[in-house]
Amino acid sequence: MDYPFAATGPLRCPPELVRRQAEEPVSRVHLATGEDAWLVTRYDDIRALLADPRFRVWLPGVPATGADDLLFTMNGPGHTRLRRIAGKALTPRRVELLRPRVETIAEDLVAKLIAQGQPAEILEGYAIPFSLAVLNELLGVPPSARDDLRAWADGMLAVFTAPSYEEMTEAARKLGDYLAKLVEAKRRAPGEDLLTGLLQARGDDGDTLSADEVTQLAFAILLGGYVPPANALAQMVLRLAAEPDLPRDPATLPALIEEFLRQDAGSAADQGRVAIEDTEIGGVPIRAGDFVLASLRAGNHDPRRFPDPVLADPLRTQGHLTFGHGPHHCLSAALARLHLRTGVTALLAAAPGLRLAVPSEEVAWRRMFLTLQGPVAVPIAW
Repeated sequence: MDYPFAATGPLRCPPELVRRQAEEPVSRVHLATGEDAWLVTRYDDIRALLADPRFRVWLPGVPATGADDLLFTMNGPGHTRLRRIAGKALTPRRVELLRPRVETIAEDLVAKLIAQGQPAEILEGYAIPFSLAVLNELLGVPPSARDDLRAWADGMLAVFTAPSYEEMTEAARKLGDYLAKLVEAKRRAPGEDLLTGLLQARGDDGDTLSADEVTQLAFAILLGGYVPPANALAQMVLRLAAEPDLPRDPATLPALIEEFLRQDAGSAADQGRVAIEDTEIGGVPIRAGDFVLASLRAGNHDPRRFPDPVLADPLRTQGHLTFGHGPHHCLSAALARLHLRTGVTALLAAAPGLRLAVPSEEVAWRRMFLTLQGPVAVPIAW
């Protein structure tokens, strides 16, 4: 059967995914990228898969032996080394040091949005500029290069623009060239940004990252820190605007945001793996070379782990899979949480009467990579 499955609504699991989770938790599918794969849908099986060294990372649409240069597609000791050293730079302390600046960015963007009058559009008017501004601050991108950086990122990702594969390849080349120059500039003149931190980071054995490795990390951080947070923030605002009964108390907001992350349709990307030896998942035999796809969205809606999963319950015990699990758990999860909590808090503080400016059924959604999706626009009033 072809995957992804048809859905009845953008925020709900497709019925076929729910059925398979109950009846065939590990089953065969044919992917839109052309491969046949095992689809894993239960929370416990997904966690076990993502922590199992008998599986290598695999990106659908890419040969199992390719794409081993980026942090989120690397495997083995090289990946472990890179994460270990990078983790010395992207610490909770560094993220916390960013908080005042991120709060100022959010407040300034919200003030600009409100000043433009009602209705306002959240994705282009707030979520995307906020994601880019936080990335610029994190990476230390000078103001003179920020417009080009967005143009290259948009052109390469082709999520918010129409895709052209020639233009995507050219944009990726230009972005990579620029990031290499930026890393070299930070090497010559260190700052307070993450790139400087990565260049200066040392493992317990004194090992350091090369300029090329820092450039690849910067590329990965930009890919993960642009579209997913922008879509997640837009979806969270949409949920709050469309569901007035949801709590808006700042004290409970962090817990509610974790629930939104669990239910999010724009960040919990399916995770691909390829078996490197004969093994099994959930009692189903898996042969060496078989492709496996872990549906994080299904795992986040598994009633065995999250009773009544459609309900957004701030009191729920968390443990969602949106940031992954195991060796490839998102290195920037703390930054993403700061980003989203700050973005939502600033908007609610300025617009406590936040509501959708159109009926929720009129909000259009777009399909992104494989199963990811996000709203085309989120018009709000207050």
